[in-house]
Formats: sequence, structure tokens, C-alpha cells
Amino acid sequence: MIARRALAAVLLPAPALAAEPEVRRAVGGTLVGLAAEPAVSLPLRGAARGRQQSVYEGLRLPGPPVALVAERWLVGWGREEERGLFLAFDWQAEQLFLLLLIDGGPIYLAPARLSRWPEALAEPFDRFAPDLASHPIFAE
Repeated sequence: MIARRALAAVLLPAPALAAEPEVRRAVGGTLVGLAAEPAVSLPLRGAARGRQQSVYEGLRLPGPPVALVAERWLVGWGREEERGLFLAFDWQAEQLFLLLLIDGGPIYLAPARLSRWPEALAEPFDRFAPDLASHPIFAE
């Protein structure tokens, strides 16, 4: 009986390690790396809806490394003058938030324009586009 428990302890991953999703390995990397993660790539393709070229160009714009926000959101962006891409992925709910900035104007790809964004994304979004920070997309 003791040998079985010891064998099980060696073969089964620790609960904390089992809960750690692979997509979190994107923290500190690039937007291209985050977009390549299987959990992100499928919803990203669906959200791009006819703007694939702009989205893929946005993934390569200069910006900070992908960050983990509120232990839940993988957030990254790239911006160059009047164009940019903001990408946030909720690794727990596997939900994508995506905004393109073209000629200084926002194009909401995921979720739809009328949807509210989580308050946790307000601060990183403000750093991405301070001129749009007062936009009413964040939950009150």
C-alpha cells in the first residue's frame, strides 16, 4: 500500500503544477509568441474577421513584453504612431479581447464594440492608448 502511494506521488503532478496552464509561458515574450499559443491562436483567427493582415502586422509592432495582469490576463500590445494592436487573453475563461488602432481610430474585434471590457484591463489599455482611455468600454 505504501509503495503504491509513493509511486502515485511520483507519477502524478503536484496540484499547483497541474493547474498551471501552458499559455502562461508567453509572459515576458512577444505578441507573436502569445498569438502562437494554441489557446490564443484559434480565437484570434476568428476575431480577425477580414482584418487578418492588419492583425498580423499589429503583432509585430514595437511594444512591451507580454505581461500577466491580475493573475488572469495575458496582455500585450504594439503601437507605432496612429496604428496599433492591443491583445488581452483571459487564460482562465479562454476569452480574447482585441482592438486594432488604424489611423488613430479604434476597431473593436473581440468582443463586439458594445461589450464592456474588464476593469483589470483599463490600466494596460491606458498605457497602450492614453487618448482612448476615457472610452466607455470598461465596466463601471
